[in-house]
Amino acid sequence: MNLSHEQRVSVEGIARSSFSILTGGPGCGKTTSTKVLFRLLQAMRKIVVLAAPTGRAAQRMSEVIGSEAKTIYRSLEWSPKEAGFKRNEEDPLKAEFLIVDECSMLDISLAAALLKAVPLTCQVLFIGDPDQLPSVGAGKVLQDLLSSKCVAHFRLTQVFRQAEQSLIIQCAHQINRGEIPRIASPLANPSLWKEKVDCLFIDAEEASQEQLRFLRRAKQAISTTINADVPHLLKTGEQVWGQMIKADGNVEIDELYVPPVEDDELRQPVLFIPDKFRHIDLEGLSRSSTDIEELRHVLLKIHPWSSLHYGLTALDTVVRLYTKTIPEFYGKSCETQILTPQVRGTLGSLGLNQQIQQAVNPEKPGTQQITIGEKIFREGDPVIQTRNNYDLGVFNGDIGRIQAIDSEDYSCRIQFGSSGQVVKYPKEDLTELALAYAVTIHKSQGTEFETVIIPVTAQHFKMLFRNLIYTAVTRAKKLAVFVGSRKALAKAVRRIDSRKRQTALSQLVSQHL
Repeated sequence: MNLSHEQRVSVEGIARSSFSILTGGPGCGKTTSTKVLFRLLQAMRKIVVLAAPTGRAAQRMSEVIGSEAKTIYRSLEWSPKEAGFKRNEEDPLKAEFLIVDECSMLDISLAAALLKAVPLTCQVLFIGDPDQLPSVGAGKVLQDLLSSKCVAHFRLTQVFRQAEQSLIIQCAHQINRGEIPRIASPLANPSLWKEKVDCLFIDAEEASQEQLRFLRRAKQAISTTINADVPHLLKTGEQVWGQMIKADGNVEIDELYVPPVEDDELRQPVLFIPDKFRHIDLEGLSRSSTDIEELRHVLLKIHPWSSLHYGLTALDTVVRLYTKTIPEFYGKSCETQILTPQVRGTLGSLGLNQQIQQAVNPEKPGTQQITIGEKIFREGDPVIQTRNNYDLGVFNGDIGRIQAIDSEDYSCRIQFGSSGQVVKYPKEDLTELALAYAVTIHKSQGTEFETVIIPVTAQHFKMLFRNLIYTAVTRAKKLAVFVGSRKALAKAVRRIDSRKRQTALSQLVSQHL
């Protein structure tokens, strides 16, 4: 392996440092540098321990370096009896060099437990990308250590030629610089699928919560007008500008209608229509028979390459990509993961999981299933652990697949990762599981998938930030497909999350070093 100048300087500097940090974006050679460093440390006959916050990250670390890596939890050996880690300052790790990957995920509690277990003579390397999302737990360990400027920091910036050819990596760096990427649409150019272009954008529409609320009110008014023959005044602001009346089994809009001054007449039902919805054709809406036809009436503009022209909403498009298009062009065994900005909404993880489960693993004879609250789990479903369970030895973010369900005692056998670890879940622990056809981008930290589908629409506005989208696109190895609105993507790229975490680690490190 030939190292670039900054890689060589980094490896040499890390080998000489007691505590150091290696950072860099995708395609900048962090993996290659780590492999060379590991071989150098082996040649120096040092005892090297490899660790990562999640099982998927540890598995990937093992594959690329060629030596066993464990999760931090397993390295520290959790003891249910003592309700704590066995490895600590009194019984430290047997290591001369500790390498920890995906350190942007480290929260303050886990970092403290890890560093307590490091022998005083052991060198430590943290590897991570500070531009990704911060940890789910409290603190921002990696960013604080970098801002303290007390820890040796080696940053890789050169994107290598091979990586530069990947549109995923190009797109990730553009997003990180605040540039709005130009991403091709396979609806405009279907040959992109056969050419295996690795970053695509499918323009698709999905009603926002505001639009859905107005649709419900408008449809209710239309229904009352038709079925009860009750006319509705149409009002925007303080102005009554028309009346909706029944005509030939549908509704008709009389915009020349002038309301009488009598109080009784003015008390008739009113449909309030905000300015932003004045363009809606209520007569056409009354004749709509599908969600797509209703959505067409609500939208002011429809993108020329929109999936609506093919009779598909954004939700329909995500389901079709997952169940048909990606398996067709990338093979049925290709790992596909939906990464969504939030939990709620039609394109949130809850709604998407229900839709995909029904499409690919519906209820059928011979397949056992179990119902926990509002959640249904079936044999063959992918699931994600939503909190640390030290007794079972599974941790927040671990993804597995249900192998078998015992309907008598309501237990499940779940296999996690390619390591083959099988865990039996008793009934009381099943509440900690969620379906994992779709997971939030926050939950995807520290993992990589062959292909990812990323919904990005106005529904997700509150969650749309640059580091969220950057984290999502860097999870993909072979293909990243955005589904939704380019306007929403542009909004996300321009928005930096201004919410500050209140931490003191940087100041404390500066004072004591």
